[in-house]
Amino acid sequence: MEKELVRQPIVTEASLEDGITLSDIHYTQDDPDKGMQWVLDAEEVRFSPDRTYFSFRSFQLKLFPEDRPSLELEGDRGDFNKATGEIRLRGNLEGHSVNGYRIFADHLLYNHEQGILTTDEPVRITGPFFAVSGRGLYFNLEKEFLRMTTGVTTFLNRKILI
Repeated sequence: MEKELVRQPIVTEASLEDGITLSDIHYTQDDPDKGMQWVLDAEEVRFSPDRTYFSFRSFQLKLFPEDRPSLELEGDRGDFNKATGEIRLRGNLEGHSVNGYRIFADHLLYNHEQGILTTDEPVRITGPFFAVSGRGLYFNLEKEFLRMTTGVTTFLNRKILI
């Protein structure tokens, strides 16, 4: 697993100065070869002049891995770099899947090329049978493989133990 610098911005305000700003956008990124699609709805988007990256705020991001449950994330702001396929999400992040799981964090990095969601920051996940919290997350959406790295605390629903 690569070391992630979640606080390093992909886009700076200076690099967006001469770009365009749009309100209430709907943006779709589809990659049939990778079996992944995502859809972004945001209150505001600022594109770089060459349109290779953009920042957004007050967003809802839906991730659709092929033949797997989708994941929907909401938060304050984010950045997308078309060259790397990385989306950095920040601020009051809350997500939920169609199969009843929820995720809470302040920083997440989504790599579109790999279909992987990561962070080195605190994260909490709740579901129908358990709740887990800790620091650091590696989640492969396509394989439905999740790993939390440090300080992990898990609570199991008593009803599943009986």
